[in-house]
Amino acid sequence: MNTILFLNLLIVHFFADFYLQTDKWCAHKEVHRVGSWFLYFHALLMGALSWLVVWQTDFWSWAIFITLTHLVIDAIKSYMKPRLWSFLLDQFLHILVLAIVAICDLSVIPWYNMFDSGYMDIILVLFLAILICLKPTNIFIKLILDKYRIGVQPECKEIKNAGALIGNLERILTLAFVCVGHWEAVGFIIAAKSLLRFKDTDTAKTEYVLAGTFLSFGIAVLAGIGVKELVLN
Repeated sequence: MNTILFLNLLIVHFFADFYLQTDKWCAHKEVHRVGSWFLYFHALLMGALSWLVVWQTDFWSWAIFITLTHLVIDAIKSYMKPRLWSFLLDQFLHILVLAIVAICDLSVIPWYNMFDSGYMDIILVLFLAILICLKPTNIFIKLILDKYRIGVQPECKEIKNAGALIGNLERILTLAFVCVGHWEAVGFIIAAKSLLRFKDTDTAKTEYVLAGTFLSFGIAVLAGIGVKELVLN
């Protein structure tokens, strides 16, 4: 497999799929499905950015392949209810397409990797881990909690936005501490969050925070271990 190409395509995918694609786009696609122009614009944007990161003429056919497959996968997903399984299936298929491209094209190298000073792999893997730990993880945790009907009570709505922000901060800190090998600092973050208290009657809020916290720290720790094993050891 062309690992450098795969990492670059993964970064483009997560950046375009989660950070450039707004909630308005997603809602429009869910309502209008194949009639939504956002569906086609997003697929074109994904293909264009994939070609831009490589910046080689020979890669145009693969960029078209990524565009068309992304369009088909997203079009099919637009007919599915936004559930955990559809989210995971959608991401799996997108990543599978990128893996196929990286396996089939072993010669192409993204343009800025030609100036690699020996740290490019570390930078790419770390940047990818940060991208995954923010918005994609927020969505993933939300879908898990929705699946098990945790936090669906009205009293939990007021803490969801704050919970997403706190979750982002704790995951980035946890990722950093795991990467540098300071596990005791991760314990300190968990201990600091344990200071949060609700009334004895706020069972729903307590369950929401606990479930979200365990998922948040678990994903961040796994991401940190992945970065260490791939490029820091």
